[in-house]
Amino acid sequence: VDQRYRQYHHQMQMVVSSFEAVAGAGAAKTYTALALQTISKQFRCLRDAIAGQIKMTSKSLGEDDCLAGGKAEGSRLKYVDQQLRQQRALQQLGMMQHNAWRPQRGLPERSVSVLRAWLFEHFLHP
Repeated sequence: VDQRYRQYHHQMQMVVSSFEAVAGAGAAKTYTALALQTISKQFRCLRDAIAGQIKMTSKSLGEDDCLAGGKAEGSRLKYVDQQLRQQRALQQLGMMQHNAWRPQRGLPERSVSVLRAWLFEHFLHP
């Protein structure tokens, strides 16, 4: 989030400088001040919401010690993250087979079966 904010701020500075090159020094301030203030507030709220969600998730998984600066060996969040990374690495190496019959985009099975039946009826048996 911070990186995106810095990117946005840099782009706004470029817009301000090009606007001031045409309209004169200080001309862009009246137009960009409110935009910068509003977007800064949005980024700050987003960052705070993400941080709050991380704290709440860590707390529910029993990782209060990690946030306080201590080490929690064998915490569940670290274990789940490690398992997901291993599984992703094995899939990239081709050692794990993807289930071709399962939807890849996260659609519910019921929706896929309804769509499959409709396509079959309308295109194979018109």
